[in-house]
Amino acid sequence: MLKNKITNEQEQQSQLNRYSQIFYNVAGIEKSERGQNEEAIEYFTRAIKSNPKDAISYFNRATLKVCIGDINGARSDFKKSENCYGDNKLTITNYPIL
Repeated sequence: MLKNKITNEQEQQSQLNRYSQIFYNVAGIEKSERGQNEEAIEYFTRAIKSNPKDAISYFNRATLKVCIGDINGARSDFKKSENCYGDNKLTITNYPIL
């Protein structure tokens, strides 16, 4: 019984993190479309905290870092995105990309 409860709680937390990740990524895109790059970067950072293997949010954050002139930060995020993409064997379908 306790094992099932723990499993349920873990599944709920995982689902909540997934929804948060998507919400923050979409919010970041909306901010970037308004030219609010610093705020957008914060949202992408939150998405990454929700899921540290989120290749898309790393990519989006890297793109904005290029726009603000943070080339080293962008390079690092592009590399993380590439690593996450390979680790997750992602298919980018119906997922917002900047």
